[in-house]
Amino acid sequence: MALNYTTEEFWRARLPTQKPISATPLAGWETEVPPLDTFVEAPLTQSEAFGEDVDPWNSPLILVSAAGAVGKSTLARQIASQTGAVYVDLAKADPVGGYTLSGGLLKSGVLDAWRADAAALLIDGLDEARLKVTKEGFEAFLKDVAQLCAGRSTPTVLFGRTGAVQDAWLNVASSVPVAVLEIGYYPPEAAVDFAFARLAAAKPDYAFADAGRRAIEALLDGLRKDTTNDGDRFAGYAPVLEAVANRVAVVGNPNALLSQVSRGEQPVTLKTIIEAILEREQAKLHSMVFEDTNLRQSLYQPGEQMERLVARVYGRVPPVIPAMSAKDVQTYSNALETWVPDHPFLDGGRNAASAVFEAVVTAHALQNPNTGGAAAQAELAKGAAANPFLAEFYLGAVEKPFIPPEHVGFVYASLRARLSLGDSASLSIDGVEAAEDSEQLKAEVEINLQRAGEEAMRILQFRTEQTGVLRLGTHVEDVEVVAPLARVEIGGAREAMLVAPVSIQCGNLEVDAERIIAENAPGISEGAIILQADSAEVSLVASVPTLNGNVKLAVNWAGAEAYPWTSFRSNPTKAQDPKVDEGLRRFRKFVIAFRSHSKGALKRYAGKIEHERMTKGTGRAVLDHMLATGILSTDGSMYTLDADALAAVAGSSYVATMASNYPDKTLKFIAEAVNADN
Repeated sequence: MALNYTTEEFWRARLPTQKPISATPLAGWETEVPPLDTFVEAPLTQSEAFGEDVDPWNSPLILVSAAGAVGKSTLARQIASQTGAVYVDLAKADPVGGYTLSGGLLKSGVLDAWRADAAALLIDGLDEARLKVTKEGFEAFLKDVAQLCAGRSTPTVLFGRTGAVQDAWLNVASSVPVAVLEIGYYPPEAAVDFAFARLAAAKPDYAFADAGRRAIEALLDGLRKDTTNDGDRFAGYAPVLEAVANRVAVVGNPNALLSQVSRGEQPVTLKTIIEAILEREQAKLHSMVFEDTNLRQSLYQPGEQMERLVARVYGRVPPVIPAMSAKDVQTYSNALETWVPDHPFLDGGRNAASAVFEAVVTAHALQNPNTGGAAAQAELAKGAAANPFLAEFYLGAVEKPFIPPEHVGFVYASLRARLSLGDSASLSIDGVEAAEDSEQLKAEVEINLQRAGEEAMRILQFRTEQTGVLRLGTHVEDVEVVAPLARVEIGGAREAMLVAPVSIQCGNLEVDAERIIAENAPGISEGAIILQADSAEVSLVASVPTLNGNVKLAVNWAGAEAYPWTSFRSNPTKAQDPKVDEGLRRFRKFVIAFRSHSKGALKRYAGKIEHERMTKGTGRAVLDHMLATGILSTDGSMYTLDADALAAVAGSSYVATMASNYPDKTLKFIAEAVNADN
């Protein structure tokens, strides 16, 4: 049974209890962190995927991982307040580098206590730190941390999202023993405690405490049953619990809410909880005195509230007040001056009060032509630090099953932000390969989400267009694009991170970044990143792409023989026989469908392999031949790829197939498949 590392039983014993005195204030460094009165501890267990052989009780370096918005910063600050640890927020500190930790200890005045092994550091914001510097700068920071921590009995603790912690572990595990702990989602009882603590803080003199707690329990139970949209996880997210507390707080008597939920009159989803808060805000008009009494029903509706919130957050002009008498205008204007800044979705200023409310506002901004571009750009720039709730509200607002190509990247990034250690996600965008019918400009989008240890895979399917721009953002991981008519853009910041497997085949490719970094996902020994386009706009890339680990980068477009791409130029194999050439394309689609992320083995659901987009043309013949020769096998629901048979029978490999580099043996294999009926 996994141990739960609590503040009382673990952190108090591992960290000093005498707070060091900081002689000099330093941006991001705090030695006096106030306690959080409403704190409720989430489960914290050791990861089985990273550093499982290192005992957290003895490790000089501990990494604490969490999916987006699970509560890593809250935990870090609470540990600091309860122990003698110094809290370091890298989001507020100067950009990290080779002397960040050593220099910070000196500048903050904590160095003497550190040398005496009487001070510990809790370093938060690995994700934010990574976004502000180059990969070399971030790795130099990690090296500095590892060197300074080696041999210490008091641990240094780094907090970050799943991806950042995986990256950090890969950089430091070879030089210092490092344990990885993971913050889990609140279990049912703790979730209720958390939400009720927020309710009690918002309403200190609350007269309906018992009913309020039961209402919270009912709402969370409803969320857990809403498994279609990951409801069981949402019911354990701290920002969601805050939204639930807010939902109960805005009703006059929670007994009425309980009655509605029990009778099924109040469906419980994350969306309905948000809608109810907006409706209760609109009810503020009922007590106002207007010359035109009809205004109480027409003003400040949820749609108007959202427009005003978007305008405030994005610095736009708020909606014009509808036509009414001068007195009513004054009455309503005065109310808005108070209501909008104090809206439950805001923090009292111009920022969202939580990740859930930020997602609600952003999703609305994306639907507004005046703010859509700015909102999309901001989300794509977040890369791996995306908001985990945005996809939920965005997909609930768009006209299913279509999403614009410009939005695909941040929807995928938002879904990836929910991943815990061991979870995986993949994105496929499949466009029509030739002008075959009226659908030639369309493309199919498929996102697969796999939880660690679970057989079931969640599959989201949409349609998009090959017109417009498919923007994938600064962090592109486990992505396949086959859209010969599309324009694809990666980047949007100084660096673009490509994490294998990545395969992009498109009409035009734009790289909006100065540097390209290619690497494998943690735990993958060999991978490939393939970029193919008819034309490419890559003039911003000023240096040779950096390859970390055993990853292959292959590019092909007009001009790819020039610096800095020269050593990565690849010429895909083309068969003289058009039928064999088409068979090679089908063969490639089958092979690269088996990305090893999904189940530890090379498996894929039958529905994906047998889809008409896979089997059309020569596809059926190629699939049958792969089955007949043992490269593929199926139990009816799943297909399995045998990598050894792929090499022995077809003369190919996963990486070579991704790059479309085929020896004569593969050409012969495909010719046998497509000519079997002749």
